[in-house]
Amino acid sequence: WCYCNLGGAWGARLKFAGYDGIVIHGKSDKLVYLCIDNDKVEIKDASHLAGKGAIPAREQLNEEIGKAFRVVAIGAAGENRVRYATLTGDQDSSGSAGLGGVMGSKNLKAVAVAGSGKVGVADIEKIRFLRKRIKEIKTPPGMWNSMLPQDRMKKIMCYGCINGCMRANYIPDEGRPGKYICETAMYYEIRAHRYYGKVTEVPYIANKLCDDYGVDTRAIEAMLMWLSRCHKSGTLSEEEAGLAFSEMGSLEFIEKLIKMISFREGFGDILAEGTARAAEIVGKDSDKLITHYMAQTGEIYVYDPRLYITTGLLYAFDPRLPIQQLHEVSSLGLPWAAREAAIAAGQETAGSANYMTSELVRKIAKRFWGDEICADYSTYDGKAQAAVRIQDRQIAKECLIVCDFSYPIFHSPTTEDHVGDPTIESQICAAVTGMDIDEQGLYKVGERVYNLQRAVLTREGRKGREYDTLREFNFALPFKGEFGNPQGLVPGKDGEPHARTGMVVDRDEFERMKDEFYELRGWDVATGFQKRDKLEELGLGDIADGLEGEGLVR
Repeated sequence: WCYCNLGGAWGARLKFAGYDGIVIHGKSDKLVYLCIDNDKVEIKDASHLAGKGAIPAREQLNEEIGKAFRVVAIGAAGENRVRYATLTGDQDSSGSAGLGGVMGSKNLKAVAVAGSGKVGVADIEKIRFLRKRIKEIKTPPGMWNSMLPQDRMKKIMCYGCINGCMRANYIPDEGRPGKYICETAMYYEIRAHRYYGKVTEVPYIANKLCDDYGVDTRAIEAMLMWLSRCHKSGTLSEEEAGLAFSEMGSLEFIEKLIKMISFREGFGDILAEGTARAAEIVGKDSDKLITHYMAQTGEIYVYDPRLYITTGLLYAFDPRLPIQQLHEVSSLGLPWAAREAAIAAGQETAGSANYMTSELVRKIAKRFWGDEICADYSTYDGKAQAAVRIQDRQIAKECLIVCDFSYPIFHSPTTEDHVGDPTIESQICAAVTGMDIDEQGLYKVGERVYNLQRAVLTREGRKGREYDTLREFNFALPFKGEFGNPQGLVPGKDGEPHARTGMVVDRDEFERMKDEFYELRGWDVATGFQKRDKLEELGLGDIADGLEGEGLVR
């Protein structure tokens, strides 16, 4: 079960062409691309694009068929079915979860879309009102902050965005400008800075290498940590790997690594399987060198359950890194911790722009998660309730295809109490579609989709409670703090600062949280299987029939 999301304008153009989605069956005998020009759909030869990077392939197709087309393409990693191969679209937007490898398995190099239609909405006046309302309450976007010069950063916005986010392009000394934001920007920054002893453009180039070859930077960052540990422990030599580990952080190292993986050359063929599978192949207890830096999905670990507790349930129940769900927790925790750090350093004043006080965190938790205790990270109480609400809201949000950086609007600099508005998404849905739907109705959509996902996972072998867990280090290795928050400070009882350094996830409390989670979901507590009556309530009776035939429903 995979899903990926990317910004830019490709999705909008598909809608303008008259389609909500595309289903692609089978496999081509040769490399092809799909060309959609309104109601004209063709499968065209792409043999001249074989092995070409996703970015130049996109640019070449625009030269051949016209600038009006938006193109999403795969690089060599997708063609060679690297398990964490990505898609790259316009504005260097990227989509993860290995779907680049799925396209490669079909010999599908790219999908180009041009559409000249329009999309009607049910209530244009309500849309205009909502656009104004969102502009009024949405936090003004800042610019992505990195080691690279800020005067070389240029803000970019995806199609139809109201006022942007921190998304930015970097303008290098030489070569083309491109996306430089968040994890893709950071994954090689620190290593490059250590190696060169100064700020260079190497992290930007490393970012573009991943976009172009089409590999997930989250997977590569976790792999770099494992390779470094393998080398330092003597588990893997430079000769065995064909890599100069002493040069990790250099441009030459990352260029060679990404190329080896993308074309499955030498040891790169093993690394293309992902860190966990690579460790199984290498053996020599190298799997023990995969610890707290990698999630069970193979990506770099973020928003640790030993810190936020709630995120433990989000990780345990999802087959992919549930980043949208994790952001719902961290979007309160990070600014709160930053404010506390500033106060401790004597830098915070009453008139500061950072208004994320403990009182506000509790108010937001009550409005969005149902209870103030959901944001008290000194206890496991309330975390199952928070997790359920987060999952339902975030999945409904993804169904609407609204931006993760912008929604939900948790807090606002302009509202009287700084609490945001969780009804915005349902109002958008009603105004666009004409559906009679409110906030709770939209969450019901999320609940239905989440149960469908659960049924798919159960059918495919993830059978219940024993699979709903975390990697063992969460229960065994004490938390050491995180970047920017070395003490692991989170809101505790009554909003008082609570340090979680040195703590682990309590196994018994985690199991208790799971019990509560299953109860709230209407699933069987003993097994974690779904119940027929809950599936029928959600209009998924046919799904219950299929699961019952395999003994997978209660």
